[in-house]
Amino acid sequence: MARRTRVTTWYARQFHRLIKFGSDRSLAVARTVNVLCSADVLPGPTDYEAREKPVGRAWVRRVGGRNLWLWYRFNDTEVMLLTVTTEPPVPIDDDPDSA
Repeated sequence: MARRTRVTTWYARQFHRLIKFGSDRSLAVARTVNVLCSADVLPGPTDYEAREKPVGRAWVRRVGGRNLWLWYRFNDTEVMLLTVTTEPPVPIDDDPDSA
């Protein structure tokens, strides 16, 4: 299923701060975004939920072979790119018994 991609201002700022346009990192992010937007089922098996300011709660996917994490939200028609980070986020654990 192809979904429309929406880019937030925060994502654009972080991307340009961390990644040089046309670099190997940039191409790796582009491949990840393409796979994400064409996925039949989201979240993917390796995606997980996490929290970060100012993003809040969102899904995270690691950019293959890179120390980059792509934060996103989605619905049936679009994927919203929220930010990209260089630090691995801590997954949200909603199980109240695991403390």
